[in-house]
Amino acid sequence: MTMSEVITGKHEQVWALVDAKSFYCSCEQLFDPTLVNKPLVVLSNNDGCCVALSEQAKALGIQRGAPWFKVERDVRMKGIQVRSSNYNLYADMSRRFIEELSKFSPCVEQYSIDEAFVRLDGFKLEQLQDYGHEIKDTIYKNIGLPVRVGIGATATLAKLGNHAAKVYERKVNGVIQIDSDYKRDWLLARTDIQNIWGIGAKTATKLRTLGIDNALQLSQKSAPEMRRVWNVVLARTIMELQGVACIAPGDIDETRKQILSSRSFGQGITEFEELKSALAFHCQRAGEKLRKQGSQANIVGVFLRTNRYKQLPQRNRSSAVALMCPSQDNYKFIESALLQLKQLYKEGYEYQKVGVILDELTPAENNSFQLDMFDTSAYDEAKRRDLMVITDMMNAKFKNGIKPASVIATSNWHMKQAHRSNRWTTRLDELPIAKC
Repeated sequence: MTMSEVITGKHEQVWALVDAKSFYCSCEQLFDPTLVNKPLVVLSNNDGCCVALSEQAKALGIQRGAPWFKVERDVRMKGIQVRSSNYNLYADMSRRFIEELSKFSPCVEQYSIDEAFVRLDGFKLEQLQDYGHEIKDTIYKNIGLPVRVGIGATATLAKLGNHAAKVYERKVNGVIQIDSDYKRDWLLARTDIQNIWGIGAKTATKLRTLGIDNALQLSQKSAPEMRRVWNVVLARTIMELQGVACIAPGDIDETRKQILSSRSFGQGITEFEELKSALAFHCQRAGEKLRKQGSQANIVGVFLRTNRYKQLPQRNRSSAVALMCPSQDNYKFIESALLQLKQLYKEGYEYQKVGVILDELTPAENNSFQLDMFDTSAYDEAKRRDLMVITDMMNAKFKNGIKPASVIATSNWHMKQAHRSNRWTTRLDELPIAKC
């Protein structure tokens, strides 16, 4: 089957992967025009490291992931602008980005905060390139975000096409359509084996021992034979590279076996009440993630540590406690976690980080609970799960509208954001004021 046959209707799927260009930087530049075409760095949680760079910052030698304390002096000397991560702004712009994409197709699968797969079935071969440019131009016109588009017969090829649209952006104007065997083979031959969607470092290392160094060499292997020798996942990847769609983004199993919520403090914390507030917050976050993937937890773990990079007394402790019955209840997690924190905490230390781990996760089936004669609260588990559903719905609609009282007891543990811009789209008190 040729690529032309695949895309012109003899195969049922056509995918486009649309991603925003340097999303965090683009959001900052959108609301502050003085940053456009200027070197810009966006920092991570607590201004720890560089997580997003504009093209101009990259050209000046700043590396993504570089610790801020190591590059701060260099950044200042080179006149590079700095912003702290503004997650409220980025989340709202991501929502608008997906809404715009939904105008082009009824099937949009969000893959991350700044990229999504779009089904384009039914289009003729000659229409797809133009449609990709229409998507790109419309999103820029309506919400001000520059995007790149990769189009292919499978989700895997669309992702590779999107990466090529970044590499060869000026030549292709940000849109690449893989519409022929020649284009596909040319691109696959230039794609390292580890850069293929779904191929991890360990698998890539093993494939290299077989002389498979790039995507083209992998695509030339027999899928049934590789399934017999390896696994069905690799066989499906080979078929995707050959232009046969067998993986949809929504079909990828991303269910976690363990859920962790933690974040370093903006400043050292010594008081128990502040650690208690931070830990309760992380229990709430972990519980939301747990319920979102339809799981329940059997074990609640807690860890507490100081900053090993400071010349101060050090303490690093952790513990884990099994629940009487598996649960989805935030308040059970908080109760268990705070009891553990009392055991782990010791005065005289400046703590840098506290977190919670939900472990031994199992699928949560409606109206099916394991009860325990020593845990009377288990008999109310159905009602508690209904309460958690309502809480999650309210918090999704009204940002953090319902919180445990212990979360709001103190606020000194919140994230450091010394260079954060205004939350232009979500806070009335931070809107720009025009005077005339």
